[in-house]
Amino acid sequence: MNSQRFRNLILGVLWFAGLFIWDALDSLFSLQRATERIKTDDTTVAALQGAVLEYVSGAAGAYIAMGLMAGIMLMLINGVLAATPKTRSSWLRTSLSLLSISTVLGLSRQMLTFPNLYSWFPWRRHWAEFAEPWWIDTLWVMSAVTVIAIGWRAWGSSTPKLFTQRLGLSCAYGLAITALLQPLKAEKAQDNEGPNLVMIGVDALRSDRLGHFGNERDTSPNIDAFLEDSLIYTQAFTQLSRTYPAWTTLLSGTWPTVHGIRDNLPTADRLTPDQALLPQVMAEAGYATGFATDDSRFSYMVPESGFDMIRQPVVGLQNFAISINEPRFRAFHGLLHNRVGFSFLPVQAYNQAFGSSYRPDQFVEWAADGIAELSASGKFFYAMHSCVLHVPGDRVYPWYSMFGQDGYAGKNRFKYSATGSSLVVNEIEGAKGHRAKRIADQDLRIYDSGIRMADDLVGRVMGELEESGLLDNTIVILFSDHGEEVWEPDLPYKWRGPNHGFHMYGEGHSNIVFAIRFPDGKHAGQVVSDPVRLIDLAPTVSEMFNLSWPNPVSGSSVLPLARGEAEEESRLVYMETGLSESRYWVPGHRRYPFKRVSKRYKFDPVSDQVHIRPKFLPHLIAGKDRAVQRGKWKLIWHALNRGVRVDLYDREVDPTNRIDKAEDHPDIVVELGKDLLPFLTVDGITPPPVEEWVELSRRPKRWDKRYIKRMRRNNGTLPPAKETAGGLSPPEAAGTDDAADPSGMDKDRSAGL
Repeated sequence: MNSQRFRNLILGVLWFAGLFIWDALDSLFSLQRATERIKTDDTTVAALQGAVLEYVSGAAGAYIAMGLMAGIMLMLINGVLAATPKTRSSWLRTSLSLLSISTVLGLSRQMLTFPNLYSWFPWRRHWAEFAEPWWIDTLWVMSAVTVIAIGWRAWGSSTPKLFTQRLGLSCAYGLAITALLQPLKAEKAQDNEGPNLVMIGVDALRSDRLGHFGNERDTSPNIDAFLEDSLIYTQAFTQLSRTYPAWTTLLSGTWPTVHGIRDNLPTADRLTPDQALLPQVMAEAGYATGFATDDSRFSYMVPESGFDMIRQPVVGLQNFAISINEPRFRAFHGLLHNRVGFSFLPVQAYNQAFGSSYRPDQFVEWAADGIAELSASGKFFYAMHSCVLHVPGDRVYPWYSMFGQDGYAGKNRFKYSATGSSLVVNEIEGAKGHRAKRIADQDLRIYDSGIRMADDLVGRVMGELEESGLLDNTIVILFSDHGEEVWEPDLPYKWRGPNHGFHMYGEGHSNIVFAIRFPDGKHAGQVVSDPVRLIDLAPTVSEMFNLSWPNPVSGSSVLPLARGEAEEESRLVYMETGLSESRYWVPGHRRYPFKRVSKRYKFDPVSDQVHIRPKFLPHLIAGKDRAVQRGKWKLIWHALNRGVRVDLYDREVDPTNRIDKAEDHPDIVVELGKDLLPFLTVDGITPPPVEEWVELSRRPKRWDKRYIKRMRRNNGTLPPAKETAGGLSPPEAAGTDDAADPSGMDKDRSAGL
């Protein structure tokens, strides 16, 4: 009998060892990309190899654990099938049949729920659109009933007591394993004295894709219900459409030029700014503070930021490098994508970066569980940030079938990402236009399904607050750190998929969601259309909670606008780009001197984190495009290698920024230029007098053939023709191609992080 038990355990381990080898070989290319294709110094390469080895070792341990669990179950099921031990050959046939059936059923179901783990399978789309997970669940039940029937017929009917004991033991073990492998279920929150503040951030959320603002798709039932009871600011703008600087801006209430966080992955000495942050101030006022997010590659919190409780995926090189080229350890995700499995692979826990296997419902519970932990205090501040909308992002069941996605066969069927080709399309008509529209329509469908994923977090949090009674003493703020640019014809740059923070055109990535729900119903349903900024969030909280802020801030509370208090002029909106790429630049744009990513970013082996290199940061800042807005006017400053170029756009009639109005309204350029000057000078940029900007912009615009064509298509006023010895030269004569560059510098072909 002991020999029988032992060989069941051995077979279970060997079976999962085979699955591990299969999955490891399938993941080999991804793991190689995580190391070999990254050209960097030997220290970082060694660290990358160590991170990969640690990950694979953890996965191996998980597969051994799964093999042992399977071996025990195999032993129990064999005991149900036969009263006495079978011959070795008969046992082996039966055991291999059981393991094969279980594996096929498990993988078939997993292909339905996580199709991107099977990108090599040619019919995965057809299978995902044809079948439903409950079909496989039904087959599981039928298989279990078949085993019981075979055992009962073979020997159970003659010795029912022993059969019942063995069947009961098998069921008890199965139930125990099921309970052990269950994902986290949030503890119940408790009411407290309050007042409390809950902030729910949704990365890359556009307001125009919400049902409340007119989207016909049912993308956001919970968010819509929240907005019905809230004070809404429709003209809210981020200052930098990247997560780390955006969060630093909203928590500090200061411009990026003040707090110094100018892109994701800041230098090691600037993880927190010198200015006070909201969690620090609230902690000083006696509030328990907490933060939760499901992506910590490019943006994360450190204890110095003032948060007592931080729930985020493991920060480090393993998360940063391996998640970009996600391995496919499918058996792990089928059985151990839970707290037990996370003990073997901590980096997988609640981590949206591993998109092919990500389970958003688990992060929702983890985030909701944070409410229970913080509610034990008399008053608390809890900030959450969901990244399920961020590009790139995978869609899993059931979200990949929402909003008419079935039947689409393009590369972005299950993944929200770059299209893989530059699309400069002026009209929808024509083969190129139709192709662009097909891709763009799917991008919107998959983006909208991501909103539905994020909507679950809002619904779960609001439900927990209401059920616990905390909703009666908690102010809830819903916002997005930035939006997202989606495709439209005749864009001013080369389109290569959804984007944010690379340029200053349009408002899709700068206009954000910003709504406040008060527990007493104050201002419910009120809409404010005055412009506000992310820098205004911290001062608003300071007013609501009567906080004492230790340093000057750049923003102002938005509550006076809701009370109808008039302001002398509309608030100035300043924005800037992060790390960008040449496809978004005008001809003659300033280029980064470091071509390779490894020359721009550095791995710190002590902290196990990646940071911008200090020597690259000044070039990043100097290469930023910037914009200022007042009312309906928007002025864009392009960072040229030499000279000046500014564009002026009417936001009300031209929200995508196709028609430059600088020649029509030079006085507005001067007015907004004066608003922009302080932001340029603080970064060491000394431009000519603003009165000369329109004239100085004419020469670089004449070099921009794409600009000339776009302006002619839209009947815009072009710069005056240049005088030559032979008379007047037409503006477009100097243009050579779409990427003409008067500086004569080579293109920067490297991609930003």
